[in-house]
Amino acid sequence: MPFWLNDLGIVSAMGVGQEQTMQSVYAQPKQTLTEVTSLAFEKRPTCVGLVNEIPLSESMRFYKLIDLALEQLSDTLAKIMCPNERIAVVIGTSTAAIQEGERARKVHAEKGQWPSQFDYYDQALVAPATYIAKKLNASGPNYSISTACSSSAKAMISARALLSADLADVVICGGVDSLCQLTINGFDSLSSISDGICKPFSKGRKGINIGEAAALFVMSKEKLSDHSVAFLGGGESSDAHHISAPIPDGSGAIAAMKAALTDAGITPSDIQYINAHGTATPQNDAMESLAINDVFGNNTLVSSSKHLTGHTLGAAGALEAGLCWLYLAHPEFTSMVFNQIEIDETLADIGLITQPTHVKVSHCLSNSFAFGGNNVSVVLGHLNEEL
Repeated sequence: MPFWLNDLGIVSAMGVGQEQTMQSVYAQPKQTLTEVTSLAFEKRPTCVGLVNEIPLSESMRFYKLIDLALEQLSDTLAKIMCPNERIAVVIGTSTAAIQEGERARKVHAEKGQWPSQFDYYDQALVAPATYIAKKLNASGPNYSISTACSSSAKAMISARALLSADLADVVICGGVDSLCQLTINGFDSLSSISDGICKPFSKGRKGINIGEAAALFVMSKEKLSDHSVAFLGGGESSDAHHISAPIPDGSGAIAAMKAALTDAGITPSDIQYINAHGTATPQNDAMESLAINDVFGNNTLVSSSKHLTGHTLGAAGALEAGLCWLYLAHPEFTSMVFNQIEIDETLADIGLITQPTHVKVSHCLSNSFAFGGNNVSVVLGHLNEEL
């Protein structure tokens, strides 16, 4: 039985909505990241994936990201004809609205009391799922998944499980994370923040840029739109190699990719494009290129989109699966994300896209790898009868 991703609400540094996102990809290598100084403790300039439609100084930006994504789904949501208790919500996040806590702590340090509008619950990881459920009056299961950078890819797999178990007819699934001091300074303490725009798989790569995003899908057993794309499979593994570093031999990533292909009932040769996790850290890119080469060789097109969005942490899995969805839902969208870099020749050989390339795809795989060796791959595509 197919499971359908019927629509996508997408918000990132590339813009708000499907059209702006696609235009940002067309406009490569135009810079989409922004330099800020207010989030690093030592106030040094840091490139981030900022959603410019919401001023960085504005409060409750986490929920405003959700609102911008939800608004894009209104037409599809209007087509849903099922009881509210059959609508579920599963959201991936790594920090929820922790920036509100950071703001409140600063006020408390200065004035000795918490701001009147501060609600500690906003920092609860379940808060985004609860927020969406209340906005949609959805009374089916609602929960969040927080496994760092694999969170929202796991949310998509979990959404399918709810549909498969007949616990819901429709699931709003995806992920959201907003910029905050915790993540930027936390990764900086690991010496993982790049001084400039990150360069995945590059010889001179120095680390990541943190970003913010919201990406929400409407998943169901029923195909609701001509733009609907099939969620074909998902694979997960947990190698538990290290609290923050990936296992160097790529075995955890290999297991996740192979499991996703098996779940989808396809072979590596069926995949035309891989959206790599591609964080631009020395260890991730070495591990991931090794893993992709092991499963796919060097003939499958590969690129990372993190130089356009920043690493959006808990939202990254859904955001990058969203880029794959756009390629599949809009046949006219053939401009592939590319990494204009000097390739690190010490890395395993993969089909890295390094210049403008136009390809029409029928099957995509998206990788999301997280702290603790938590690895997820998802496969999106067209069914055979659609090709």
